[in-house]
Amino acid sequence: MAETRREMSRELSKSRPNLYHRLRGSLSKGLVGARVGRLEALQEATLDLLAQALEARDQLIASHSARVAELAARLAQQVDPGLRNVELVRMAGMLHDLGVIGVRDDILNKPGPLREDEWKLMRRHPDIGADLIRWHPALAAATPLVRHHHERWDGSGYPAGLRGDVIPMGARIVAAAESFDFITHDWPYRANPLAPLDAIRDITEHSGSWYDPTVVDALRALYR
Repeated sequence: MAETRREMSRELSKSRPNLYHRLRGSLSKGLVGARVGRLEALQEATLDLLAQALEARDQLIASHSARVAELAARLAQQVDPGLRNVELVRMAGMLHDLGVIGVRDDILNKPGPLREDEWKLMRRHPDIGADLIRWHPALAAATPLVRHHHERWDGSGYPAGLRGDVIPMGARIVAAAESFDFITHDWPYRANPLAPLDAIRDITEHSGSWYDPTVVDALRALYR
């Protein structure tokens, strides 16, 4: 397991510049409509925070966040082609796991199941991430999406136990995108990733309980 993690880390390290430029490119798309005078300040502040987050956490988390951002944006467009906040959803996807910088490595990378006290600490990461960005001039709008991306449609999620339409739509979209990416990729503590269509079936089984049925339908449409 340790050797597999080292190999994965080496491969991801090679792609670090590409990841950074992908994040930068994605963020730039979301800022195109801003006033020119304010654009550079917002962009610089946001990139600074993203760079710090990437430095603070390993490349597995960073790569996962970049993929979630892109899938979340595609889902947002599928759910509502006229949605104005596609780029906000993309940004929330990039930042959804920012709060894991407040989780100890021995918990984050534990190869086996977490104890209840460890889960309690892990479940803090949405609030940690949201609190980190809530006053940031370029990121504050994404705060509720980051805070509530682990809520479930039936109210069994965290941190607030929100349910149904009370959960921000962007958070519902990020939730499905994150789950899809997580179960379709290798992790040090989770072997045997699912093929995309198998992952769709797995997520569909939880439509109406964990996930917004509308978002699940949109995900299925992307992989027809």
